[in-house]
Amino acid sequence: MYTDKHRSGMGSSAFIRGVAGLAAALLAGCKQADTKSCPQDRLTVEYAIDRDTIGIGDPVALVVTAYYPTNGVLELPELGREKDVVQLRREWQAIPRNDGLEQSQVRYTLTSFRLGDHTISTNAIVCRVGDELFATHFPPVVVHVGTSLDEEASSELADIKPPQKLPGRVPPWLWIALGAALAAYAVGLATSRLWRRREAPARAVPSVPPHVAALRALEALRNRGLLERDECEPFYVALSLILRTYLEGRFHLNAPDETTEEIVEEMSRSPELSGTQRNILQEFMRQADMVKFAQGHPDRQAMESAFDTTRRFVEQTKPSGEPTPQTGQQE
Repeated sequence: MYTDKHRSGMGSSAFIRGVAGLAAALLAGCKQADTKSCPQDRLTVEYAIDRDTIGIGDPVALVVTAYYPTNGVLELPELGREKDVVQLRREWQAIPRNDGLEQSQVRYTLTSFRLGDHTISTNAIVCRVGDELFATHFPPVVVHVGTSLDEEASSELADIKPPQKLPGRVPPWLWIALGAALAAYAVGLATSRLWRRREAPARAVPSVPPHVAALRALEALRNRGLLERDECEPFYVALSLILRTYLEGRFHLNAPDETTEEIVEEMSRSPELSGTQRNILQEFMRQADMVKFAQGHPDRQAMESAFDTTRRFVEQTKPSGEPTPQTGQQE
């Protein structure tokens, strides 16, 4: 630990080297009970530094204590100077006295990021008392900044390390699990489609022949009394559904879900229908669409004709050799 003391009076200054014991007392600060005697009409400066040799970036503590008249104003310089001297912190403390002097203690925490010997400051410490000016040089503190490398450390540059492969953001097992899930989904989708195709022929042979079910449904429709009440729209909706269901069971069409154009297009390619039957089917389907969607209103005779046409179409297109079931309505 190093200590020093400066005095300045009426433009003059003096320098007195302190001892190690005095430095310890300065670091602790002058207390009110301290009997240290200082001139009443002068600026007296003392300092202590904990070490004068550091490595780059190591902190060093510098304590500056000033004694001056009670009506004086003390001015201390800032110590920061780019990378040579870096001021990390400054703490100012006023220590009360009862002998007519002011005592101020400033603790600087400093470091350096440049090798070599660096003078802490070349500026002056100033005390203004009225029109008088007391000034003294800042304590001549020099800090030696050496390397932080070990003595046995080599000064040669090391070879460039080979490039390292960056770890993947997604672990490999997650890609494997994702691929397995996608494969399972694809297999399930394909199996589902094959199963639906396999079930289609089974639906083509119902327990009740399609023409029998259609003729029974037509008889039930007539018994509902829609013709007598002139309820055109529900009559054509029910009649169209009976015909579409028959086409699905008899010709293996998805007629309930297809449009009129799709049904007519598929039936036009059926070798089981004559040209007249295809025309009857097309005309009826378009008439039913006009009633359902265009709010058409055929008369009673047109409704009777549509019913009879549907019945004849079912009877004429049923599988050959199949008997026509007996119903309550005879043609």
